[in-house]
Amino acid sequence: MKENSSLRVKSMTHGRMTMQFFRSGVLLLGYCLMTVVVKGDVVETPLYTIMEPKLSCDQATQLSAQTIERLGFTLKTSVPTEKHGQILTARRTGDGRDEGLTVTISCEQDGVHVDAVPDPSPCEQANQRATTAMTHLGFTITSASPALMGKRGVIKGSRDGSHGQETTMVTILCGSEAIFMDTTSDSPLLKSPEFLQPISDVRRGFFAYFKPMADTLTQNK
Repeated sequence: MKENSSLRVKSMTHGRMTMQFFRSGVLLLGYCLMTVVVKGDVVETPLYTIMEPKLSCDQATQLSAQTIERLGFTLKTSVPTEKHGQILTARRTGDGRDEGLTVTISCEQDGVHVDAVPDPSPCEQANQRATTAMTHLGFTITSASPALMGKRGVIKGSRDGSHGQETTMVTILCGSEAIFMDTTSDSPLLKSPEFLQPISDVRRGFFAYFKPMADTLTQNK
């Protein structure tokens, strides 16, 4: 099983194209927010948060290292925390990407908590795709308001063309299940390999690998 990404291009009205980046695989759930959202007396647990009451701290550390390797990362450091736990850092390069991953393992009374945080996040990757593509095509970034989870981003650029000044713009929306990148249907960005490069969802991939291994290890306990 490999982490993968896909790209869906939808034809929109008014001469615009919206690209929807989404991840396929075992779990089709969406990105997780990095904080717990509290609504009234109800606490919503972020997607892909791992809590294993039957797993030991050593087992969680071992499974995390195996998951990191399966995702194509190289483990760089493994440092004990002040409290009972471990922080693993890893990195992977190649295919035009340079990504980091920090896995925090906390051993609490209710069990082991494992949190995998990628760097850059999927939303940050979308911002980078748009900016890098514009720059490589000779555009100068004239305005940039990076997208955040729940906050629409807009990146604009201009360049001198054979028929005068050319402009382009990308609107980015990072949602809970997908990232949407919107530009005009005649934009040169749609022919840019950098702009069309898939966005990886490392957090989902980590969850998809870790959980089955943890379930297998603890099913007889």
